[in-house]
Parts: sequence; structure tokens; C-alpha cells
Amino acid sequence: MFSLMLLSGRMLLMGIEKKLITTLKKRKLTLAAAESCSGGYLSYLLTKTPGSSKVFKGGLITYSLEAKNKFFRIPSLLLRKTDGVSKEIASALAERVKKLFTTDLGVSIVGFAGPKTKKGIKKGTVFVGIADKKNILVLEAIIKGNRDTVRKKVSQLLLSLLYKKVTQ
Repeated sequence: MFSLMLLSGRMLLMGIEKKLITTLKKRKLTLAAAESCSGGYLSYLLTKTPGSSKVFKGGLITYSLEAKNKFFRIPSLLLRKTDGVSKEIASALAERVKKLFTTDLGVSIVGFAGPKTKKGIKKGTVFVGIADKKNILVLEAIIKGNRDTVRKKVSQLLLSLLYKKVTQ
């Protein structure tokens, strides 16, 4: 697992979703997303790009622990133990959304956007996952800011990581 601290400022590229969609089309890759703390913002960024339906097959916002269990079969014990926020959860969601939508890539976002957190985890702690046919990458970050800032920055972070992965 990689770790990254996002302290402040505009550390992420804006508009990366257009470059990502173009690259996915060229490489004939498809994508699905499992979102939690981002509340659908990642899917919004992807779908605002014309032609994204050729590569983005869908996503689920599994905000509650019950939804993560029901749709992705994440064990209830693990969900309660972690409050749904951990590298294991991000990894499982990325892999399972890829299988659910039968795509080449599956991505996930989980975290605590605030104002409060549980289990002693810092506000702004997020985990993003990227699953392909061979590997699952999970990155942990701490993003400072209010709920909306965390939602936007974690979505941009995932898009940037995914773009870097598919252009390597």
C-alpha cells in the first residue's frame, strides 16, 4: 500500500477525466466504480465527458455498511471493525465492482470526509483502490478540508492515479 499526504493547494490536475476517457477508449479498456465517501462525485466527473459511456460501464454508491455488505458481499464483521474504511475494504470494492460490471478496471473510494470520524481515524482519511486483471493498488491519503473538498480531491486523486496507471 502506498501513502500520500495532501496538505493544501491544487495538487491535482483538473480536467484529467477527459484525458483518462480518451486514453481508455484508445486502449479499449472499460471501467466501473464503487464509491462511498465521494458520494458519486467520481462518477459525475467521468460522465460529464462526452462519449464516456463507451468506457465507463457504471458505478454504485455504497454509502452505508449494509450496502457494502449487500452489493459487494463485504463481511459484516470486517465492516463493523473498520467502519467501512480500510485498505482491505477499498481493495475488495475495486475488485468486486470490476467483476460485477465485467470491466477491465474497477476503482473504489472509501473514507471519512467529516465532520466526525470513528475508530480513532483522522478526518480526511481516504483509501482509493484500482483493480485490473492482475493487480490491486490501494493508496491511503489524508485530505484536509471540509466534506465537499474531501469528496472532490479524493475523486481527482483517483482519476490522476488511474490516468498514470493506464498511460504507463
